[in-house]
Amino acid sequence: MADRSSTSLVAEEGGALASLAGIPHQDQLPGGTFLRMARILGSILRYHQLGARCESQNGGHIPREALQALLSAWAKDVLPLLNVDVQRVGSIEPLRSPALFVGNHLSYLDIPVLLSQVPVVFLGKAEIARWPLFGAAGRRAGMVFVKRESDGSRRQAVRAISDCLEARGMSLGLFPSGTTSLEEGRPWRPGAFKIAKEGGFLVQPFRLAYDPPRLAAFVGKDTLLPHLYRLLKAGPIRATLEFGEPRRVTDPLASAETCWHWSRAIPGRHEGPPEAGSGGLGTILRS
Repeated sequence: MADRSSTSLVAEEGGALASLAGIPHQDQLPGGTFLRMARILGSILRYHQLGARCESQNGGHIPREALQALLSAWAKDVLPLLNVDVQRVGSIEPLRSPALFVGNHLSYLDIPVLLSQVPVVFLGKAEIARWPLFGAAGRRAGMVFVKRESDGSRRQAVRAISDCLEARGMSLGLFPSGTTSLEEGRPWRPGAFKIAKEGGFLVQPFRLAYDPPRLAAFVGKDTLLPHLYRLLKAGPIRATLEFGEPRRVTDPLASAETCWHWSRAIPGRHEGPPEAGSGGLGTILRS
């Protein structure tokens, strides 16, 4: 459990970082697109530095409560810079134990949108760990890196996910499709559902939508900086996030298919939550 000084550091300095870093409230943001881009990158760097301070105070690691506070504070600070307004459909009950959060994947925006509502760490490709700034910031934010193409990738993912939920006590966010898409047309593979069943982990499904959808979606031949520039120049985006019922997985194949169909429905259209058993991971876990 985090000591009070670490959590207070995040709560006090994280809340004040907007002014210290020159990040104003959404209504006060100037219109310069390049200035916004610089402030977004600056926010990643500054929270990375705040995480480093937490680590130095706690023997080289960030306590769970402090990390959760850090992630939530960063998301709520960066979303106004991204011109993203989050609307949550329905409520999510506090979970008694860490869970696998699984849902559709449209954009890099999915990460701060989900973090603004629940403090989770994410599963990512191993190559992200080598990216300048983003790799270091991801490691400090608790991201679980796994190789997708190696023979031992599934075993590595199983160990990493189990360690995250059991030893670290952190919920983990997964995108079962393994890639971004507008339609989520590729059925989810059952690998992570098997992990959930074998480990007795809860699965918490979610689904995301954006308006306008193509502006927010990071798909096809999109590259990061040009896409980010267009996104910031175009104006406000509404993100809609909906959570299903948390549940245990009994049949991984059936759960993957049921949750995949549910995730493709438009948030707010209440055709019913997924049936018992949910989850997914995608191309990292192929079976």
